[in-house]
Amino acid sequence: MKETKSIKKIKAQALVCMIVGGVMFFQAPVMGQAATDEEYSLDKVVVTANRVPTQAAKSGANVTVITREQIENGQYLNLGDVLRDVNGVIVSGKGFLGAAQSVRLNGDDRVLFMIDGRKIGRPEGGGGRSTFDPNTIISMNNIERIEIVKGGASALYGSDAVGGVINIITRKGAEDKTTLDFTTGSWGTRNYKMSTQAQANGYSLYITADKKHQDYSEYNVVNPSLTGGSNKGDTYRWSNSEFDGQGITLRLDKEIDANHSWTVNFEHWNDEGGQPNRVTTQSSNRSTHLTNNIALTYNFNQVKEVPGFIRAYSNYQNMDFSGTYKSRTQGLEYQTGWQLDENNTLVAGLDWIKGTVLENTGGGYADKAITNQALYLQDIYHVTDKLIITPGLRYDHHSKFGGQTTPKLNASYSVDNTTDVYVAYNRVFNAPNLDDLYYYSPPGDSWGGMVGNPDLKPESGHVISAGVNKKISDATLLKLYYFASKLSDAIAWKADDPNDYLTDYRPQNIDKQKKRGFEIDLHHKISEKYYTEVGYSHVHIENNSDGAGYVVDSTNSQPNGYRVKLGYSSDQWNFNINGQGVSGRDTSRFIERGHWVWNMAVNYKMNDSADIYMNAFNITNEAYELLSGGTNNSRGNYPMAARNVQLGVKYSF
Repeated sequence: MKETKSIKKIKAQALVCMIVGGVMFFQAPVMGQAATDEEYSLDKVVVTANRVPTQAAKSGANVTVITREQIENGQYLNLGDVLRDVNGVIVSGKGFLGAAQSVRLNGDDRVLFMIDGRKIGRPEGGGGRSTFDPNTIISMNNIERIEIVKGGASALYGSDAVGGVINIITRKGAEDKTTLDFTTGSWGTRNYKMSTQAQANGYSLYITADKKHQDYSEYNVVNPSLTGGSNKGDTYRWSNSEFDGQGITLRLDKEIDANHSWTVNFEHWNDEGGQPNRVTTQSSNRSTHLTNNIALTYNFNQVKEVPGFIRAYSNYQNMDFSGTYKSRTQGLEYQTGWQLDENNTLVAGLDWIKGTVLENTGGGYADKAITNQALYLQDIYHVTDKLIITPGLRYDHHSKFGGQTTPKLNASYSVDNTTDVYVAYNRVFNAPNLDDLYYYSPPGDSWGGMVGNPDLKPESGHVISAGVNKKISDATLLKLYYFASKLSDAIAWKADDPNDYLTDYRPQNIDKQKKRGFEIDLHHKISEKYYTEVGYSHVHIENNSDGAGYVVDSTNSQPNGYRVKLGYSSDQWNFNINGQGVSGRDTSRFIERGHWVWNMAVNYKMNDSADIYMNAFNITNEAYELLSGGTNNSRGNYPMAARNVQLGVKYSF
């Protein structure tokens, strides 16, 4: 098959990036290696992989940690931008600020999102099999770090955690300090941010406030046939793309003694924006999102091997877009554990969660709820100084589907003090959401209805994964990862009669799905001030609908993913340029088989109190898409944002 110019261009760019990364890797001995930071260590501790503090390299899972320092140096505008920068994470969306986003881990959008360990998904569901839109999180100021665990995690966290878990850890007040931040830039962007923190008499307080505004958004033409008289790459303005958002977050901690404390969390986000939707039919619709979350956590055994907690929380969400969608999620959690002996650490917990749809005018139902109670147990068993085996078991009882048992088994082996290998087996399940069960939108004169199916079964399957974490030197870290998953009873909305355009659509357990893939990550500190990151990921997805046999998923937006970053960091300057590449897409669903997008962030510290910074997004003004708009001339209907620049100043006192 003859290669097109665009395919050759993608391959050439990928080759150049890999060569650049390789050259940097094999440079002369590194200066200042004693000053290397956590980024190049195998010892950083995470809590999400095993629900207790564990060294990431010995957790038996593929774990990525995004630190506060990385977030500040990247000057990211939203959570989706942060996640998109991570190798193997797929973030799909449209090219205007108020557009919904979906996240895939291991090529799967069944991803569990949490804030400080509590679930934040919508009980009615969202786009695809996702239950959470990361674009609804307004504030980036209150994020201390983000832990990303790829691979099935149902044995620890229950439903939704098929592709993995993303846990947002919030910031705790550590000093008396207030920071003001103002950003302006392309398309009438004006962002105002404030954070204040204090600590006294055992209390710690951290508060953030954000206000975002953008007059409009612009896109580059991907498919000229959709915009008559244009050429590919021409820049157009999205109509009806104004966006306003505001948010407040609060975290209050009280240390009772060294072993006990309590924490209160509150998050409020509210936004309104135009929804032009697609190039060919830019609508005048607008959407609003309101989120109010509150949580109270009592922590105990803080200085012991297995910290425990009791938590109660309530999440409220109200979205208005061609209808009103109100929901509430309430949860109770208890976790404890015991150090049985020097080799066995036992973790146990109870979960209760209730999701209620209070109003769903677009879906034709209201006051529907699902409840789930769960018990989980996990033993972290140090067989030897080098081998750790972690079996686990979770039992869920769902108010609609009854009992579900999900086991897990992870093994981690330290070859030496620079190399850890792991293998993991996880059973997974994903319960139908309330839209799947009860949605009802009547048919019209020229379209069919959308009808929920209360007889659905949960999706179930397994994920097998393996990986290597290798510290090549004090300044170089290599990570290798492989996964394979299989899902049965996958839920998909299908037409009752595919030959009748007036037929109803309803969800059915008709699909099977197989995924496999691998990732390569290389982080290297070139010198005391320069660093580079190079990543490659591959995801292969096959679907079997109605028993017709497995076929490759043509809507896979990132069969081959590339991540490249070159950075500089000193006392005064922080600079990084990063590239995000894609290749291997099916041109029956996408205009191009791939693309490269380059972004840049610069931060200058004027003194101990003041910083100025600049962000440039899509600096080569690439015309590209991350979401399939359909086939034939529907391709290219969801172009991403054109080149845009943000300038900011930050002052602390």
